[in-house]
Amino acid sequence: MKKNNCSFGDVVGTTSIGERGQIVIPKEARDTLKIKTGDKFLVVIHYGKMILVREDEMRSMIKNITKHLK
Repeated sequence: MKKNNCSFGDVVGTTSIGERGQIVIPKEARDTLKIKTGDKFLVVIHYGKMILVREDEMRSMIKNITKHLK
């Protein structure tokens, strides 16, 4: 595994669902993506896959996509 230099498709660990439905994101993934305690994510289901998108990144993408609509 590459340290702090992940590209699309790199495996950075495994995880499981806890009793309360919580998922632990592996440390290497958190470090690589600079995820910290309190970060918020949108949970998107797309073609049977779950995608987590940082809330602030989604807001920025929506702002960029819709800026010409004003």
